[in-house]
Amino acid sequence: MTVHPFIEAEKVAGHSVRRACELLQVSRTAYYARSTGTPGSRAVRDAELTEQITIVHERSRGTYGAPRVHAVLQ
Repeated sequence: MTVHPFIEAEKVAGHSVRRACELLQVSRTAYYARSTGTPGSRAVRDAELTEQITIVHERSRGTYGAPRVHAVLQ
C-alpha cells in the first residue's frame, strides 16, 4: 500500500507535507520524486535493458533463451 495519496490529501488540505512524511515514515525526497512522475534512473536503465533483450530475442527468431541472450549482451 502506498502512502503518497494520503500525503497528497494532507497537502491539499493545507497541512504540512514534512509532518505527514514524518508521521508516515516516508522521506520527502521519495514523495516529491514520485509526485513529479519522472522515472528514476533504475527504471530508465531497466527499460533500456528490456529493449535490448527484446531486440536480441527477436533477431534469434525467438530461439534464444536467457543464457544465450545474456551471452550476446555481454
